[in-house]
Amino acid sequence: MASRLLSGHLLITIFGIQFLVTERGFSNAVAALVLLPFGIGYFVGTVGGGWLVGRLDRVLPDRGRVAFIQTAQILFAVVAFLGTQINYGSESIAIYAVFWALCGACQGLNPPVNRPIVASVVVPELRGQAFAIFLTIFETIGWAAFSLGAGQLAASLGIQTVFLWVLVVLMLVNAALLSTLYFVYPRDVRKVTATLEQRRAQALSHS
Repeated sequence: MASRLLSGHLLITIFGIQFLVTERGFSNAVAALVLLPFGIGYFVGTVGGGWLVGRLDRVLPDRGRVAFIQTAQILFAVVAFLGTQINYGSESIAIYAVFWALCGACQGLNPPVNRPIVASVVVPELRGQAFAIFLTIFETIGWAAFSLGAGQLAASLGIQTVFLWVLVVLMLVNAALLSTLYFVYPRDVRKVTATLEQRRAQALSHS
């Protein structure tokens, strides 16, 4: 949940077009062209990420998912830095479309892994509530905080500076925070697995 509140990549979908207009000089119509490659990248990242997570579960069952989601945060920070902190001019939107596609792909890597991580450490009857807390409460708070806070800061610091701290620095902090999962995630998965095995053994003994 804390990691979700540090998910700065939410900001690029809110202020990405405004950044290209105010900081790079594109018109709204031209800047909006990056939305298509961003969406395609997100789709590819989600589908490809789901496939990779399945492979990692077989190779690194205890820590593969943690390494995957941590890598996704680092990759996004690197791509966001290259795409928003370096000025490639305003002659062509193509280079920015490439970076937005890569940002979309890195952001799309998250859903196929963070949902399974939550499901793995919660018993089945509580997973509905867990996802409600994860998505309805913490993700909504994250969207609201980044929208309001970044908007206020952008007025005084500029969107590019806000992007540096939120899309790059905060995402690296998020990746560092996720390192704690290497210690607690395998333990919590084993607890849930043991609980389900105990229930299965009890059900078989009474059948």
